[in-house]
Amino acid sequence: MEDQEVEHIFTRTEASRVLPRLRPMLEDLREEWLRIKKLNPEIQKTREKAMLDGYSPHGVEYVESVSHLMLVMSQIREMGVLVKDLEKGLVDFPYLKDDRVVYLCWHLGEESIDYWHEVEAGFAGREPLNENDT
Repeated sequence: MEDQEVEHIFTRTEASRVLPRLRPMLEDLREEWLRIKKLNPEIQKTREKAMLDGYSPHGVEYVESVSHLMLVMSQIREMGVLVKDLEKGLVDFPYLKDDRVVYLCWHLGEESIDYWHEVEAGFAGREPLNENDT
């Protein structure tokens, strides 16, 4: 989603403890994101007609969804978690591995945090954590 300065370094245990709170937030984000994507073509048509006093019956719903999405994303950021993909519910947790910052990587549907990747590698560079990674 966006680049962010790392403000909090998680342990694997600490990141795992955040999951019960994070799951419903990410499900909410995904739902809002899909609603926004569905409404967006109608809103774009209305924007094109704005000079002609354009109006959309979906405008209020669209604005409410965007506002709610921004609020939940802000709450997740305040937790120190980095949102990477709204549809997948993909997030990263800054993590110290071998004296360097990498990301623990998790998304909706996974039971636990079992993967990490280099900061530059992203989801495609995920590697399994080993049992010594705490």
